[in-house]
Amino acid sequence: MKKITSVLLILILILTLVACAKNDKGQKTDSTPTTDNKTETKKEETPVKEDNSKKEETTAKEETSKNFDIIWVSCSTESEFWQYQEIGMRNAVKDMQEKHGIKINFTTVGPATEAETESYIRAFENAIAAQPSAIISATQVPDSTRSVSKEAMDRGIVVNFTNCGLETLDSNEFSDCYNQFYTTVSADVGDLAGKIMIEKLNEAGIPLEGIIAMEFSNVNPSLQPRMDNFKAYVEANSKIKVLDTLYNNNDLEQAQADIENQIATHGDKLIGIYGANNISGDGIALAVENAGIKDKVITIGVDSDPIEIAALEAGTLDCIIVQDAYGQGYAALENAVLTLIDGKNPEKEQKVVMPPVAVTTENMKEEKYAALLNPKLLEK
Repeated sequence: MKKITSVLLILILILTLVACAKNDKGQKTDSTPTTDNKTETKKEETPVKEDNSKKEETTAKEETSKNFDIIWVSCSTESEFWQYQEIGMRNAVKDMQEKHGIKINFTTVGPATEAETESYIRAFENAIAAQPSAIISATQVPDSTRSVSKEAMDRGIVVNFTNCGLETLDSNEFSDCYNQFYTTVSADVGDLAGKIMIEKLNEAGIPLEGIIAMEFSNVNPSLQPRMDNFKAYVEANSKIKVLDTLYNNNDLEQAQADIENQIATHGDKLIGIYGANNISGDGIALAVENAGIKDKVITIGVDSDPIEIAALEAGTLDCIIVQDAYGQGYAALENAVLTLIDGKNPEKEQKVVMPPVAVTTENMKEEKYAALLNPKLLEK
């Protein structure tokens, strides 16, 4: 009996030990990470690859969401020519906002007339003080404008000039004073005006001998070739004497009085009159109309305004040499915005030339020439 009891006790002890071993094994299994946990650990340790394309898109969106303040410092807010430039700029503002998803705050400052040069410089200085993104301007006094323009550029303001800039096309002395310049070559204006004068005299059957008078606003070295080249072309291709230029300081009454005096002084010997800007052209048209001599003289103006356009249609002006005022203004604004967006000037050349065009009584109604004469037709 004792033997049986001993055997039973030994069996119970063995079973107990086996059960404990199983429990220990089970506990170890429970503490081991599952396959899912291992996968999660690997995901956390693997570096995340950056999506550079999305990053670039974000940067581009941030760049093009900027607001830009651009000031047009006009040398004459009353002049139609500079108003035509502004139409080009305002159209460019609308186009650039739509194309690039930006906001442009565009304002205009400047004196009423070109003769108010001190007021122009003050307006430029005040524009700099406002710290805009860009300034667009045209100057009748480049010597006085260079220093203020350089100051603006040094402050990080993009400065573009249109039509009348800081230096002649063959100079790079002041290239650090501005970003970009769009213009028409003054010599080309003079050459074209001289060519048209000879052609029109021949068409009218007027002998190429006699006197031609010249009228302009004021002395401006960068614009002087309008007069010099006209005179040189006419005198080289005829026996005509071209008189020295009379200056009206952009005063219409003075311009008209000058031409009326020339008509009275030279009588039938006066066969042609050339005015190298729109105010001079206005004075010519009014004086010729009052004198009733439109069939006896060939008359040419430069740049257009409502008085000149009406005179061209009536025949008191035979031709207007037109610069692309709208195109120059548009390009100056567009370039300023692209320079701001890209951080550099997109033009290959710092000076870009736009050629003049001769608009006559015969072609003025054609769409191309009508828009050059009156850019208000293009206003958006």
